[in-house]
Amino acid sequence: MRLEGFPPDPTPGRHVAFRLFGVASDNSFTSHSVTFRLAELEDMQPGSVLITDIVDNGEVQRSVSVDEFASLGQNAC
Repeated sequence: MRLEGFPPDPTPGRHVAFRLFGVASDNSFTSHSVTFRLAELEDMQPGSVLITDIVDNGEVQRSVSVDEFASLGQNAC
């Protein structure tokens, strides 16, 4: 999926951070945001989700399938 007009033109540097807030279909939302950089998206495939794990007190990003992401969320509840 591509978002029309994203990234903006001219394209910002690979390490410029974007911030995203989500809204659910029932208009509920969270005040927690997600940040990402264009460099982090370069290796992502359609149908994947970028997540952050905490490993040895540090953040490690990895890409998982949408199904795995849903399973992780279900297991966390």
